[in-house]
Amino acid sequence: MHQIRVCGSIASPFQIKLCGAATSFPVSLGVVLSYSVPMILGFLGKGGSGKSSVATQMTLHLAAAQRTVLAVDADHNMDLSYNLLNGELPSLRFLGDSSLDIMAYAGLNNGERYEALFLTKTLVRFRLSPPDSFTGKYTFPIREGLALMAAGPQTDAVLYGKACSHVLTTPLKVFLPLLQLAEGQAVVVDEKAGADGVSTGIVTGIDVGVIVAEPAIHSIKVALQIAELMDFHETPYVFVGNKVGSDDDEDFLTEKLGQKPVAALAQSDRIRRDPSHHMLEWQASMKAVVAAAEIRIRHDRLARTMKKFHRNEAFSGA
Repeated sequence: MHQIRVCGSIASPFQIKLCGAATSFPVSLGVVLSYSVPMILGFLGKGGSGKSSVATQMTLHLAAAQRTVLAVDADHNMDLSYNLLNGELPSLRFLGDSSLDIMAYAGLNNGERYEALFLTKTLVRFRLSPPDSFTGKYTFPIREGLALMAAGPQTDAVLYGKACSHVLTTPLKVFLPLLQLAEGQAVVVDEKAGADGVSTGIVTGIDVGVIVAEPAIHSIKVALQIAELMDFHETPYVFVGNKVGSDDDEDFLTEKLGQKPVAALAQSDRIRRDPSHHMLEWQASMKAVVAAAEIRIRHDRLARTMKKFHRNEAFSGA
């Protein structure tokens, strides 16, 4: 079984056709391999689908392609952090502790809610290189061109019922839509498992969602729930099949999802036992995901986020 499906014949060695939502679409390999389009990819899926493993492989793939990559671990399990740091978790500054810093950087006064940034305030911007003061403080350099930002584990405020665990990723609702990316820069976000995180609207801050699904009915059910919420928030997405063991598995995913996944990843014992390993066997599939994302990207994170908060405001006043 191929890890990436090619639709139709190859017209030239520099062009392939990947299976899209309803039809195949041409993708220039020259464009894909340049990896110059700035983007934020958000990895989503049911717990156990392997979204963190796929997010890890995409991070390593983009870094190997000489992109400047920020990996954002928004899952409190911190699997992405563990994978990228080879099982070591050094002392990090977590986003869960950054609320006062991000509000100060954004110019919000005490008592002002962060929604004001997108409703009435003059908008600030964040950047990766050179980093602004907030980004520089809350990113951990892994190696040249690759850095990590993490929401962190549950805090005492959450554990003792003084705050909801969603507050740990609230800074991302400000950071992601206001992050200005330059050519050759990319962000990989590993979101919390399930549809819960998506329902908070954090996904308006990503360019394209990558919904990871196993060929199992409950994994597909959650993938479709996530897709419905992505449509509500007007955020583009693609499906990726993971732990695909046969053509029947891939056909099952296509039938139940209502569209063919842009890539199908085989079950990997190596990744289960060594999640930090860079799977070169998956690189064609990672290219397929990037290619599909480049086609769907609209570069409208900020506009979607502003629309979301104005819509929320109108609903609250109704």
